[in-house]
Amino acid sequence: MKRIAILIVLALSLSSCSNDDDGPNVNYDFAKITNADLPGFFEVGESYDLEISYELPNACHSFITFDFDEYTDEENDSTYVIEIYAVTSYDANLTECTEEGSLNESKTIRDLRITSENYNNYQFKLLTGFDEDEEAEFLIVDVPVGEPEPETPEENTNE
Repeated sequence: MKRIAILIVLALSLSSCSNDDDGPNVNYDFAKITNADLPGFFEVGESYDLEISYELPNACHSFITFDFDEYTDEENDSTYVIEIYAVTSYDANLTECTEEGSLNESKTIRDLRITSENYNNYQFKLLTGFDEDEEAEFLIVDVPVGEPEPETPEENTNE
């Protein structure tokens, strides 16, 4: 009886190891962020919607989500850094993309809430791609907290 049970388990385990899976092979990549609609300044206690524009690598890629990495700047502890990545997916089994569609899209990040008075500046680092050494490249946008002081006009010295 034990031999039959062992043979059945062995047969089932060998048959489940088939490599004939022709289903989609989902991989992930990043889209190039091309622009961000950010306010001129933030106010503590308010929430903001941020529209982020990006370019898909090709029409076979689909936008999945935005990924974030948030931290306090090491050199300036009054700056809060938010790195934003546009994550896409695609079927790695496709050797040639024959789908058509717009590569330029935009999505809105809803309800970014500014809650801390500890920061004078929010720095957004938007992933635009990678260099030849595979180092991330960013579009960097600084947004101050609090309405900036109006610039005083320069004195007219041409009297």
